[in-house]
Amino acid sequence: MSAVGIVSEYNPFHNGHAYNIEEARRVSGRENVIVAMSASFTQRGEPACFDKFTRAAHALKGGADMVIEIPDVLSCACAERFCGAGVRLLAATGLVDSIAFGSECGDIARLVELSERTVDEDSIRAELKRGVSYPKAISNVLKTGDDGSGDILPNDILAVEYLRALKKYAQGIRPFAVKRVGAGYNSDSLCEEYASASAIRVSVSNGDIMSVKEHIPDFVSADMLDGVENGSFPARLGNLSGALLYALRTLGISGIARLADVSEGLERVIYRSALEAENMGELLRGIKSKRYSLARIRRILCYALLGTDKALQCRAATDDGSIYIRVLGVKKDRVHLLSELAERSKLPVIKKLSDADRLTSGAHEVLEHTRKASLIRALACPVSRRCDDDFSARLITV
Repeated sequence: MSAVGIVSEYNPFHNGHAYNIEEARRVSGRENVIVAMSASFTQRGEPACFDKFTRAAHALKGGADMVIEIPDVLSCACAERFCGAGVRLLAATGLVDSIAFGSECGDIARLVELSERTVDEDSIRAELKRGVSYPKAISNVLKTGDDGSGDILPNDILAVEYLRALKKYAQGIRPFAVKRVGAGYNSDSLCEEYASASAIRVSVSNGDIMSVKEHIPDFVSADMLDGVENGSFPARLGNLSGALLYALRTLGISGIARLADVSEGLERVIYRSALEAENMGELLRGIKSKRYSLARIRRILCYALLGTDKALQCRAATDDGSIYIRVLGVKKDRVHLLSELAERSKLPVIKKLSDADRLTSGAHEVLEHTRKASLIRALACPVSRRCDDDFSARLITV
């Protein structure tokens, strides 16, 4: 049995994600879809609006057959490490022989050609000094055409990273590009048939859930309304302002310097802002500059909360002995995938806490980091911040 894999965040799950799952199944010709999904914190440097078990249930109800998690040390990381983690985990299942990803262009030949280009780091730094964002800098360096046309859009940049990860970790896996439909990756518009997750998050953060109902499945909107009523939705980074200021002031300059993604004296800027700021907005404004994107800064703030230092993230990103496969959920009519996973996986499979006894010390450290992340994410909820241990929930089946 072979499956098609998808790397995603589902933050939150929407109609475009359901379309992507169905298209992945169609273009690959595979019956089963296995998703590697972000855990409690996302690649943009934010707590996920729903907890990972709720999002896994949404994915299963929306068409996926199994959901495994990308540990927080890599789900909240730069695009290269996030994409690499998803590809490594899906390949390690032994069940995935193809991977499908969203793309603005939908042209796999063009994406492969872009992925094989050498990216000049000096050129990227020069673009960043001009004040453009990191994704725009990558686009400017990779863009095609003598006339300077052909911008590389965000999902295509991620697609390039997936292809590079496949070449590095899993050359036998076949890639498929699913052309993105509806609003753009970063669009805040709800006018399109398929709205982006960014637009949906903006609306729900403003308390306007009703305007997004046509863009999300009924089971997601029901959980949104329940979450608003009980105070658990949506989780926001701004709700962690006090905890962040405490973490940064306690770490000090030397501690901040050890965090992943911190370089070139940025630790001093962050620490000074942490001393002067009274809330999240002031903290971000004090750190933001032409050289550092808001996403990178938010990730660093999350690292301060989670204790994600350079050494831990580097080990998880490069050493297969420091990762594992954690199953979050599976379809009831696909439970046979669990036994096939146990038989064919190249990494330890974790379904319950006792399974962790088999892990190496490095993988156990990553697991404990992820358990802590789920506890901290609960503090980002509006009112109800109670939480259970990461393994108190049963394996999700729908």
